[in-house]
Amino acid sequence: MDKFRIGHTGITWGYQAAQMEEALRDTAELGYRAFETFGSVLEQFERDRPGGFGALLQRYGIPLSAAYCGTAFYDPAQGEADVEQVAKWADVAKSLGATTIVLQGGQRRAEPYTQWEGMASVFNEIARRVAGLGMITALHPHTGTLIETEAEIDAILAAVDPRLVSFAPDTGQIQKGGGDAVAVLRRHKARIGHVHLKDYGGGRETGYAGYEPIGSGMIDMAAIFQVLAEGNFSGWVMVELDSTPSAPRPPREAAAMSRRYLAKLLGDRAQW
Repeated sequence: MDKFRIGHTGITWGYQAAQMEEALRDTAELGYRAFETFGSVLEQFERDRPGGFGALLQRYGIPLSAAYCGTAFYDPAQGEADVEQVAKWADVAKSLGATTIVLQGGQRRAEPYTQWEGMASVFNEIARRVAGLGMITALHPHTGTLIETEAEIDAILAAVDPRLVSFAPDTGQIQKGGGDAVAVLRRHKARIGHVHLKDYGGGRETGYAGYEPIGSGMIDMAAIFQVLAEGNFSGWVMVELDSTPSAPRPPREAAAMSRRYLAKLLGDRAQW
């Protein structure tokens, strides 16, 4: 029987270091098995409170699964700064026990992006640096970035070295970007190394940038897990929900809603 390791990301509580202790505490107390936050947050902790993030992980008894790392380049010839920055974040993440770097593309522009081979060369170099630390790199599509649509996901996954760069689908981001999350995961199921799991409200405003707690939106979550099982996925499934000032409930309550739904859906296939 397929088992799924379920964690939660810190974005539901916020985007800054100041929210991370509450996020870690709630995540651990709700019974999630791992935590994820931004590489920039980890870097800030190490700069301002050396050893502080590791102390929080130890206090609440929860491991760090991954660090989420954005890039800013558009022209691949200007990608070196991103390579160095992600490498620094990866160093910190590795020291805290993370196994995965989740990699995001830069901000999209009006014109179609065509420099996929060049982008792939930058991402491959990042992944080589990450692999040297004994970690994996997983590419994350995101609305508003150069990797948003199904065609863009397909293009960059075709261009990167599959031995270095895996896929980190975000179910809600794919759906919001006009795609079919189940179809995208099925098409690339052999490449999936890490998952961000959130539901999507179908275009209506939800207070979570259009997203919903798991089981409250339009995505067929049972089908998502069926695809993961078909692909023999063994990585982390990280629940998340984007924080906004108009969120209709406290982050802990939203995380609890998702956990209750997944516990019912997965039964003993969920590893908390």
